[in-house]
Amino acid sequence: MRFNPNPEGGNNERDGYQHKDLLKSYDKSTYAWDPDMKDKILRVTKSSVGTFDWCPQQYYFQNILGLRGEEQDYHIRGSNVHDAVEYWWKAMEEVVGEVYDLIEAGDKDTALGLCIDTLPTPPEPYIYGEPEQLRLYVKWQFERLCNCTRDEIKDWFPVGNETEIHATRTVTASDGTEVPIHMKGYIDRMFADDDRMGIILMELKTGKWSKYKPAQMRAEMQFYRMMLEHSPHMEYLPVIGWGWQFPGGGINGGDGPMWDYEPIKGPGGRYAPKTVEKRIKALVDAHLKRDFPADKNERKCAYCDFMERCPAWMGDYKIGDDEL
Repeated sequence: MRFNPNPEGGNNERDGYQHKDLLKSYDKSTYAWDPDMKDKILRVTKSSVGTFDWCPQQYYFQNILGLRGEEQDYHIRGSNVHDAVEYWWKAMEEVVGEVYDLIEAGDKDTALGLCIDTLPTPPEPYIYGEPEQLRLYVKWQFERLCNCTRDEIKDWFPVGNETEIHATRTVTASDGTEVPIHMKGYIDRMFADDDRMGIILMELKTGKWSKYKPAQMRAEMQFYRMMLEHSPHMEYLPVIGWGWQFPGGGINGGDGPMWDYEPIKGPGGRYAPKTVEKRIKALVDAHLKRDFPADKNERKCAYCDFMERCPAWMGDYKIGDDEL
């Protein structure tokens, strides 16, 4: 069951976005950008770059043709958990004083129970494992709160909660062509670091965790950092660290729940911006050349909804075939 407890969809409202010029740029952007278009620019998101890097042909089907696969259980679970967490942070503003009083009184069990009770209650029970992930997520945040002084409670809250970000920049393609793009994304949470020297990005994931995830996560966080640095949102800069939370990390054979953090500078905390830059450049090159080749890989293709349409699996095919 899909359930969003946030009034009118939560923070993601156009009317409340302060940089109206960027909304005009967004309205001119499209995933289906073609170099012959004079009044449109290429739209780029963390997801679109990730899809292209996974398989250019899947990107073509999904982002350019706008084809959609069947909604899966994990899609619903992810949306439900993200919406509930967005709601929870807002609701905690009303009860955090009472929670902290209980912590100071030594009654942490009741304090944690109050935090959990602040989670939204769907009209019908969740069925895809959301409660277990939400309770662990709240427990993790409660442990942070227990380590705060009363004066630090305000810093326990995120400075950004499912924050909508827009940015524009120009990408230089391999042939030297300057291509303007519009970057857009919603950053799950942003926190001020303990010394208030910068911002920490924190991503929430509802899938499984494995030892191979950090490289993927760093790429996603680097995209967010790049997007912020090309946006007018100076209040969220500089980005000095990032992390990811997998409260359901043991699902589907995963290695178990994981909450990790790393500074951008230091051992294990450096992810070259050139890696993400190369991916965006490759995406722009593909649009300029109108070339989105299929990457036939049985492991990857098993997760694709478009195998029956893919030239790698059905023989010769030309992009733009009207039969699609």
